Amino acid sequence: MDVEMIEIEGPSEIGGFTVLGDFKSKEKKKIERVLPNWLQNSILIQEKNVRFSDILELDRSLVERLTENGLDKCFPVQSTVIPEILNQCRYGISGDAGFRPRDLCISAPTGSGKTLTYVLPIIQALQHRVVPHVRALVVLPVRDLAIQVYKVFKRFTQGTSLKVVLLSGKKEFRTEQCSLVWKKPHTPSSHQWTSLADIVVATKGRLLDHIEDTEGFDLTHLRFLVIDEADRLMNDVFDDWLDQIEKAAYTPKPGAYSPNPRGFPGPLTVTDCWKNDMHVQKLLFSATLSQNPELLEKMNLYLPLLFSVVAPETTTTDAQNGTQSLDTQIDKFSAPALLKEKFIDVKKAEKPLILLHFLLHKKLQRVLCFTNSVESTHRLYLLAKQWKDVKVAEISSNIHSLKRERIIRKFARGDLQLIISSDVMTRGMDIENIQYVISYDAPQYIETYIHRVGRTARANKPGTAITLLEGKEMFHFKKMLRESGRWHKLKRILVNRKHLEPLVPQFTQALQLLPEILKEQRRQKNL
Repeated sequence: MDVEMIEIEGPSEIGGFTVLGDFKSKEKKKIERVLPNWLQNSILIQEKNVRFSDILELDRSLVERLTENGLDKCFPVQSTVIPEILNQCRYGISGDAGFRPRDLCISAPTGSGKTLTYVLPIIQALQHRVVPHVRALVVLPVRDLAIQVYKVFKRFTQGTSLKVVLLSGKKEFRTEQCSLVWKKPHTPSSHQWTSLADIVVATKGRLLDHIEDTEGFDLTHLRFLVIDEADRLMNDVFDDWLDQIEKAAYTPKPGAYSPNPRGFPGPLTVTDCWKNDMHVQKLLFSATLSQNPELLEKMNLYLPLLFSVVAPETTTTDAQNGTQSLDTQIDKFSAPALLKEKFIDVKKAEKPLILLHFLLHKKLQRVLCFTNSVESTHRLYLLAKQWKDVKVAEISSNIHSLKRERIIRKFARGDLQLIISSDVMTRGMDIENIQYVISYDAPQYIETYIHRVGRTARANKPGTAITLLEGKEMFHFKKMLRESGRWHKLKRILVNRKHLEPLVPQFTQALQLLPEILKEQRRQKNL
């Protein structure tokens, strides 16, 4: 930010009039942005060849379970962060010798194994518990992602007595309540509720409903609070959802058994040294973790540690002596290492033809195409559906979650060539074998772009992202990627317009039929 400093010179007389002062601009001074030390000095996540069996802190039973599931090598984020989490509870889940554990923020690309990074340490820390209480809570922004994380927990808690409960609205509220707590008959009011869950995976809204309306749902034994896709949830922090969770974690509910309730964290005193309170540790995960100090302050982090991915090394040449050196930088907006990023200049009327050209002439398979709205998704789906050679489906918030799951399974099997989606799919959804991501509508924000392209090139597999840009969108898109340090990674691709001409007659016919199809759908909906 540039600020122009002004000084006033003394009075002078001009044309018989006394001028009290004149303005003269000084040289502009640039104000440097100063971040907190923990944001400036992050712990680097670097590429290294490590197996799960090499992580000495990880329990051997979990290593065996990973091997049974075909998982041997671990990702860099896993080999770096898992030991840190386990070291903070090596003397029990109360923390490191009773000291309050430090909160962790992890910024890593989509598809880099972030889910297992917190699933494995939580299971290891809780697997020998005697009395069930909610000791781990995972908060996610959308239902589909919550279901996905819940399935991972269920897979790796097999063979233990740990109980995992999903709160996402997929089941009726009363059914979820019965899976959370049980009311014991003929017992004193202070002992009548028993927890049936050790680990709760929840969407934010559904969790707050249960905190408010589920009698006996108690969080005063909470040890791990995981906030996945943290950047999106942080944008909602002003509606006090985090304050409500923290209040529930330190305030016993009537009827819940909590013999030694812990107090809210505060300054360490001599009296506090005699206590061994179990404090809540926050674990924040995102591919686009905000560095906005105002938002991060709202998260109430305690002595936080930031883990950041190191971007691939680039070679720089000194202009004076011609020497070369390797330049290592922190990748602020983390994208998969094997991702190829491309863009193409198009006119608005050409966009459907360009997409069909990629599918019919270039024979692209396993393509995920993003639009900026539910309406655009549906219209493009109806157009593409009229080509018999294109096996296409749509996913948006208007599609029921069960149908979305069936579509994802068909795509993973190779039964579909193309899925057209609104941005509902950009957050954390792990769809197997996506080879191409096409942004039919240009993303408006860098975070949206990163989450879109992160649907491919996951788990160390190659993938390609293509963005269609109209003339008026080029300036903003180029500026956005330059500011994020990613523009140099994009390559322009060209399409010979003669290849589009054979598609025009059928496309014109499909475009003429589209209003009638939409009109009939509206009529059926109103019946």
